Amino acid sequence: MSTADTIRDHLDALALEITNQHDLADRFGPIGRQRCLEDARFHLQYLATAVEANSAAMFLDYIGWAKVMLAKRNVTGDDLLRNLEVTARVLHDHPEAVSVLRLAIEDLPTLPDDLATLLDPRAPLWPVASDYLSALLRGSRRDAQQIVMGALDGGASLRDVYRHVFEPVQQEIGRLWQLNLVSVAQEHFCTAATQHIMTQLYARIFAGERSERRAVAMCVGGELHEVGLRIITDLLELEGWQTWYLGASTPPAAAVQLCVERKTDVLLVSATLPPHIAAVAEVIRQFKARRELEGARVIVGGRAFRTAPELWRRIGADGYAANADECLDLLRA
Repeated sequence: MSTADTIRDHLDALALEITNQHDLADRFGPIGRQRCLEDARFHLQYLATAVEANSAAMFLDYIGWAKVMLAKRNVTGDDLLRNLEVTARVLHDHPEAVSVLRLAIEDLPTLPDDLATLLDPRAPLWPVASDYLSALLRGSRRDAQQIVMGALDGGASLRDVYRHVFEPVQQEIGRLWQLNLVSVAQEHFCTAATQHIMTQLYARIFAGERSERRAVAMCVGGELHEVGLRIITDLLELEGWQTWYLGASTPPAAAVQLCVERKTDVLLVSATLPPHIAAVAEVIRQFKARRELEGARVIVGGRAFRTAPELWRRIGADGYAANADECLDLLRA
């Protein structure tokens, strides 16, 4: 059995052993113990995926994210360092995992403690994006929608609103949650509001000429970060594509069957969290097994692939895109 499979098969027991050896559980009481147990599970899941992908960079990226997120919730970098050291002791019989953990332990002190805003004042439509974000954060979907409509009436293109307002604002909201500046409820409201506003633009999106190009888009099971993929499918519609956006947690067999029925040219699969890469690989396996889909492509995207540049090849995809622009460029080729 591989190291990754061993970690996954014994996830709960390993997380409990790590928690029992960590003083955070005692310092923060019963609630702290539960949080420590949850964090240990997350660390192990990401570690298993990084080992399986042979990508220490993937785990380092996650630890960098976790360092900032935990620090903003009163768990220090030293606390995280001790957790990694305990994890390395618990997994001492698995050198692949220990090697990755040692790299994380070595790099942790140099990783950033904070994150700068993702809204660039030099970017097109920055004032619109800034005002749009402010409206969402104060809970006014009506104001947010009026800001978007005002930008469109003022001459901004739908494409630019999607690329320079919706996409960066969604990323910025994720950053604000990571920094503990917005709650989970606020994050969900902002995402739902953006999705609602996007639906109000469909009359404009579907007004153009249609082509015969076809795309199906999906997120794998358990993956709830779906707005980025929806942005891409709407932009494809703007370019005349016929698209079928399936959203989150679509069963692989059902998605592949729809690809067959719709005679799709491309399947777009998104995964934000590295532990979902195995599910992406299963979708691709089923897709490639269908003779009816010979010649059709699978393009993957999402943060899960960002730090392992060749991972998409290893799981059988035909391409990888880091953002909406890259995806559109790939599909135009």
